[in-house]
Amino acid sequence: MKILISNDDGWDAPGIAVLHEVASYFGQCTVVAPADEKSGISHQLTMTRPLELTQQSENVWSLDGTPADCVRVALTQTTQFGTSFDLVLSGVNNGGNLGADIYVSGTVAAAREATLFGLPAIAISQHRSRFADAFDWTRTKDICAKVLKHCIESGLKNRDLLNVNLPDVSYFESLPEVDIVDPCPLDPSPRPSTYAAQQNGNVTRLTFTGKYNNRIRTAGCDVETCFAKSVSITRLQ
Repeated sequence: MKILISNDDGWDAPGIAVLHEVASYFGQCTVVAPADEKSGISHQLTMTRPLELTQQSENVWSLDGTPADCVRVALTQTTQFGTSFDLVLSGVNNGGNLGADIYVSGTVAAAREATLFGLPAIAISQHRSRFADAFDWTRTKDICAKVLKHCIESGLKNRDLLNVNLPDVSYFESLPEVDIVDPCPLDPSPRPSTYAAQQNGNVTRLTFTGKYNNRIRTAGCDVETCFAKSVSITRLQ
């Protein structure tokens, strides 16, 4: 199996290193990812300037573009990457991509771009309860391997788009057995959208203050499932 890997956190982010290692158990991997962080950029494509593709190491390239750019370049530039891939993976994102996040997520956009080319794709994100704390990515690796095995063995068809969110298990002394909820409905509720307002003449400065963990949790949907320490797999259309 030939696997393309991208993300929105950048080619040298810890999450993509985890995904590259785990995906290598299942096939031959190529990484094409943004040269720097492009979180929250959704499905933006670069059309007005040249893109620079840089080989960082064997089978690892960075592109000074968006996550969707990275996948599109990898799937069309046969001189560098050959003629075909069997599966596209995006992540592991540093933070969850739950519910309405799929509309702004660069991680999900990279996977979605692959489905437009007729390939199956999986976006994988690691929910973190507190970003101020150090995070042990080796635990993500263990869960990610289990989840990828589940997804591949369940059968992936062309244009399948899976949005996977891994629970934050950093507060457990030992890694528990993690349940996989598949399929898991997408929570339709919006993220918290609170702002602190500061007035300066006729200009109001708005600072986003919404807390990710305070969002609405619809019973049985992906937000509640992931926050309750299970893996959510949402099969998008």
